[in-house]
Formats: sequence, C-alpha cells, structure tokens
Amino acid sequence: MGDDSVGEEAATPRTLVLCFDGTAGQFNSDNTNVVKLFSLLRKDDTDRQRCYYQPGIGTYFQPGAVSPLFTWLAKLMDEAIAWYLDEHVMEGYKFLMRTYRKGDRICLFGFSRGAYTARALAGMLTKVGLLPPDNLQTVIFAYKLYNRTDKQGIKLAANFKKEFCQDVKVEFVGVWDTVQSAGILLSRDLPFTDSNTAIRTFRHALSLDEHRAKFRPNLYHRSPEEHCPMSKQVLSGIRGFFNFKQRTSPNGKAAKYGTFQQDPSGPLPSEPDVFETDVLEVWFAGCHSDIGGGDVDDDVKISLAQITLRWMIEQIIASDCDILFEDEELRNLGITMPVKAVENGIMVDTPVIKERDAVMSLQKRNVDSGSTTKPTSSSDPEFEDAIAHLFDDLQITKAWWLLEIIPLPWSWQDEDGKWHVKWSIHLGKGRMIPYKQPKFHHTVKLRMGYKPLDYKPRAIYEHNEIYV
Repeated sequence: MGDDSVGEEAATPRTLVLCFDGTAGQFNSDNTNVVKLFSLLRKDDTDRQRCYYQPGIGTYFQPGAVSPLFTWLAKLMDEAIAWYLDEHVMEGYKFLMRTYRKGDRICLFGFSRGAYTARALAGMLTKVGLLPPDNLQTVIFAYKLYNRTDKQGIKLAANFKKEFCQDVKVEFVGVWDTVQSAGILLSRDLPFTDSNTAIRTFRHALSLDEHRAKFRPNLYHRSPEEHCPMSKQVLSGIRGFFNFKQRTSPNGKAAKYGTFQQDPSGPLPSEPDVFETDVLEVWFAGCHSDIGGGDVDDDVKISLAQITLRWMIEQIIASDCDILFEDEELRNLGITMPVKAVENGIMVDTPVIKERDAVMSLQKRNVDSGSTTKPTSSSDPEFEDAIAHLFDDLQITKAWWLLEIIPLPWSWQDEDGKWHVKWSIHLGKGRMIPYKQPKFHHTVKLRMGYKPLDYKPRAIYEHNEIYV
C-alpha cells in the first residue's frame, strides 16, 4: 500500500490537491477550469505536494466488460440522476486514505457536479472522518453512515468516527458554480454540502447569467439558529448524545439539527478544534460554463472563464494554503507568486504587482467615461476577457426548454438564514440572489460599462452589490 499512513506524522506536511471535473468533463481540446488549474500544479515534488484529478465521466466499468450501448446508457443516467455521484465521492475518499499523513493539508476543487462532489467529500470527512489506508472494504459502509440523517445513523457515525477513523480538517475548498441539482432530472442532497465548519477557507465563483431551471446555485448556507450546529460538534468525536430540535429545511418541512451534549459516562471533552469558515462567494458575468470553462478551445486565450480561473488562483495564493504552482505558467496568466521576505525573523509576503494592476486605471477611465474603444489585449488582457462572448446554453441547446415549461420545486435561503420553497414554471428566468449586498467581481462593472454590449446581468437582485 506504500509508505503513507494515516497515523504517521508527516516529516514535512504536504498539500493534497484533489480536482473534480464537471458532468462529462475530461481532458480534451476545450478544457474546464478544473483541468486548467490541475495543469498549473507542480507534480514533480511529491514530498511537498500530491495531486489528483477525477474526470466527470463515470469510469467504473472495465473496458470490454459491458457493451458500448450499456456504457452510453450509464453515462446518460449519470447526467440525469447523478448515478455515479456516490462513486465519485468514494474514489476521492480512497485517494486520501492512501495518501494522507497527519499534518497534511487537504484542498478540494471542482466545477458544477464536480463542485458538489468536492463539497460532499469534505462533508464525509467531517461526519465520519478518514479511515486508515488498509480499510478499503469499509469505505462503502462509511459512506452509507455519512449519507444517513436519522437520529440513530448520526449517533452511529459519531461513534464510527471515534473508533475507526482520524479527524481531519479541510484547508481549502474552491468551487466554480455549484448547482442545486447534482442530476438533471433528480436532485441529490448529501449531508454537510451546504455548510461545513471543518473547512477553513471556502471560495465560490458564481454565475450572474445562468438561467436554466435545473442550474440554480447551491450557495454556502449558515444555520439560522444561534445554537452550535451539529456540524461543529461531530468534529470532536467525543462520547455523547444528540439533542434534536426543529428548524425549517430546504424542502419546507421540519428538519432536524443536533447539538452535542456530554454523556456523563464518557470522558470529559477537550476544547473542540472548531473554527469559523472563511467564506467568500463572488458573482461573475457569464453563464454556467463561462464560470467553469469548457466552451472555448484551449488555444483561445480570451474568455470569461479566464477571469474566474485567475480569481481562484489569487484566492489560493492569498489563503496561504501552500499549494505549489508552476511559476512560469502563472506568469502566462498575469499572476506573480508573492516573494517571501524576513522581517524580525518572521516570513512575510512582499507586495506583488500583477500585470492587470497596471491597467486598472485605464479600465476605470473607460467605464466612467462610457468609452466604446476596446484596449488591445496586449495592454489590457482582463478587459478583453470581461467583454468576451457569453455562452448561453439555454439558447444554444433548445432541448433545455423542456425543463423550463413544467412545474419544478426550488428553494433558497435568505440573508437571515430562513429557508423558502416554491413550485413554479421557470421559463428561463434569471437566478435570484438572496443577499442584500452580494459581492460582484469588478469585471462585471467593466462589462456593464462597455456600451456596445449593452450588458445587464440576468440575475434578480436588489442592486446594492459590492464590487470586489
């Protein structure tokens, strides 16, 4: 099984980077941002970083074991009802079982279905922990425990985590446009995918212009209760019992959440290692694949997806999660890694000047003056990306309209944490942003200010946005 061991302390903590592609996504000539991010990672120093990529296409049959027709039907079922979602999560979990050593940093990335997979894997690690590497036969059982939301199942999961697994934290989760429906026809809802206090840093790039009924965004939700949510308490793994109360759930029914209370017969709890997740969700111009990529050939250097790729990399660097990149490839994107300097014996980041920073004043002048002149790509690559073509799949593929004319349920959580649910005929309406002051990327303003496009976001919001 190799040298790695869950119980072994890493001599030098490594960064474990797992990348999950979107539905039907795999390496090809028009790659998603997941593939592009993976291509930027250093893979030559396994003592410091280990990298894992999972395609979005289900690959769980041996070649020749089944007929091409069955393979095609399986792929169709996966896209429709997320048939392979469980396997996707468990395969990522198995990679961590084989690779993780105590002290390693876990970083998860994904787009669309892959974004949901990344969040589900983080949820599984939170609820049941990480099994030792030689326990592959127990993974399915652990996943079933993760999936259970009944009172007995939650108690079993906590005990299983304590007796069989190691408690691990997730350093960084970066996702592009997670949608509520893991499958096109039937939705899947796994525990701890909406929020997860075992994640230290959460970054989410969201689409302002996607308007398909089955592609509503899955935002990071905070508990409306002041009490400590169950997710915080599952982390500690101490013996106890769950005290269940009621709150409103996404399906409009009473849903259970738990607070953990100490069992008098068990050991005294230590201070749980709980931290408040650093959450940042930013909205960008473009539809679903404009945010996660995959609609333009790799040799096309100008696209809306380039903006979200650069933003995610900048967030990774700023979080100091120690992901290693190929510096030359970053420079091609206009990003320079910060240089470490020593001040009073402490390593600190020196100021970094990016290529796009040199043209921000020009962008602002163009927007403020209503200029219709496009700067050249050599002088202003970000502006070129901001006004690039937008790929509207509802217009490109008319078959999506079949789901726009039938009543479908949808739910959202307002800024106060309260859930709402509604059945409606969607008819291609824009996404509703529930927050009073959503964060828009500054390139949205650039696109809106470029008069030849006459661009206005499709999303429905209160127009009190904050530009970041």
